[in-house]
Amino acid sequence: MNTKGLVNWAIWISVISGIYCLVYLFTVGQFTSDNVLPGWQIVYATFTALPIYFTAGAKREDFIKYICSYLLGVCWGMLYLWIMDRLAGMGIITNPWVNIAVVVAVVCTVECALHFTVLSKLPFSVVPAQFGAISNTFWCSNMSIAILGPGASAIGGFYNFQAIPILMITLCGGTLLGLLCNEGLNFIDAETGNWKWPGK
Repeated sequence: MNTKGLVNWAIWISVISGIYCLVYLFTVGQFTSDNVLPGWQIVYATFTALPIYFTAGAKREDFIKYICSYLLGVCWGMLYLWIMDRLAGMGIITNPWVNIAVVVAVVCTVECALHFTVLSKLPFSVVPAQFGAISNTFWCSNMSIAILGPGASAIGGFYNFQAIPILMITLCGGTLLGLLCNEGLNFIDAETGNWKWPGK
C-alpha cells in the first residue's frame, strides 16, 4: 500500500479508536467510576488487547480465539494472584517479591506447557493474548486494592477482583476495536490509496 493509503488507514484507525473511547467512557467507563471503582475506570486495558490482536493480523476468523484467550488469561491471572495470596496468608512465602517470582515461574510453566501441547487446538490457546490479560489482571487488581483495599476473601492482601468483570468486557472491547481497525483496509484501494466502497 502506498503512503496515501497508509495515511488514510491511520485516519480510519484514529477515528474508530476515538469513537470507541467516547462510547466506552460514557457507558462502561461511567458505570465503573460510579459503581465499581469510585472516580476511576479502566479503558486502558483496551490498548493491550488491541495491539496483540492487531499485530497478529486481526483476522476475522481469529476473533473468537482471541476473545476466548483474553477471558481465559484473566482467569489465569486470578489464579496466580490467589496462589500468591494464599502463600502469603499462610506464612509460607512472606516476602512479596519472592512470592511473586516463585508463583509466576511455577504457574507460567504449567500454563504454557498446557496451552503449547494438549490444549493447543482449542480456541483459547493464543498465549500472547493470555499474557496480556494476565498483566492487565495484575494491574487491575492492584488498582482495585489501592482504591478499595484488599478483597474480602484475600487472606494475604494480594488481590481485589471487584473490577475483573469490567476488565473482561474491556479486553473484549479492545479485540473488537482491533478488528474494526483492520477492517478499515476494505475501504481503501490498495493500489491508489483512495477511499472506496468495499466490493463483494
